[in-house]
Amino acid sequence: MRKLFVLLLIVLFRLSCLAQTDSIIEFHWSALTFANPDTVFAISFEKMKLTELPNELARFEKIKRLNVSKNKLTDLPDFIGEFSDLELLDISKNELQNFPIEICNLGNLKTLIANRNSFDRIPECIGYCTKLETIDLWDTPIAIFPASFTNLTNLKYLDLQGIKYGPTYQKNFQKTIPWVTIKFDPPCDCME
Repeated sequence: MRKLFVLLLIVLFRLSCLAQTDSIIEFHWSALTFANPDTVFAISFEKMKLTELPNELARFEKIKRLNVSKNKLTDLPDFIGEFSDLELLDISKNELQNFPIEICNLGNLKTLIANRNSFDRIPECIGYCTKLETIDLWDTPIAIFPASFTNLTNLKYLDLQGIKYGPTYQKNFQKTIPWVTIKFDPPCDCME
């Protein structure tokens, strides 16, 4: 009976922890003029048509989620790499020609949403993001994946839909990271 009670307490504790992470409120940047940076854990810049992120964002060092999707960003500021608590980063639907190297400093990053950008390669330093579980690169023309992808042992899901790869390439790439569920489009006679 005592073991059952202890087990019940453990389950309740874990459910409590899960509820706390899901209850993070995402604030739109326009609502943060007078906010205390220590009390904000999720910020959205979605659809603001920004070409660069404001320097004031650097004050919010404790954020866990950052959404800068659907803007006109061509790069990210250096201070993004200093957000050591960041777990989710959405940089989708921007005008990024190169993978933002600042991302490689995000050791706690679990989810990277980078779909519909223009960069065609991921740098070797992505291997430092060992906590990554999900990467969404849908419709981003990635032609080169670094060898360090094999360091991403926590990676569970990789979305490569919208990118044309040949059957041999798909098969060989899947063999390099067999623990990952990879979503490919049907193979084509290209990129072999």
